[in-house]
Amino acid sequence: MFVRFAGAIVVIVLIALAGIRLEKENLELRRAVSLQHYRLEVLERRHALHRLKVQQLGAPARMIESLESGELQVMVPPRKPTKSANELIARDPEQARRLH
Repeated sequence: MFVRFAGAIVVIVLIALAGIRLEKENLELRRAVSLQHYRLEVLERRHALHRLKVQQLGAPARMIESLESGELQVMVPPRKPTKSANELIARDPEQARRLH
């Protein structure tokens, strides 16, 4: 009778230990997958930044080609009247006129 009881306890302990081992392995695999997802996000972000950099570095050459071929028109914005240095220094228009 004692042998059966001890055998049952041993079987239960072995099953519990096997379950613990499987849970640990499962947790390690989840960590590995999580790390791979993080690394994938980092690589995707780097890839996007590199593509943007390539586009920015290639933009002047494409723009010059477009300008030279006439596909792109250059429009000069209208200039706003700028204040003279004396007008910028003066606090009011009367003081600015006296400085001139």
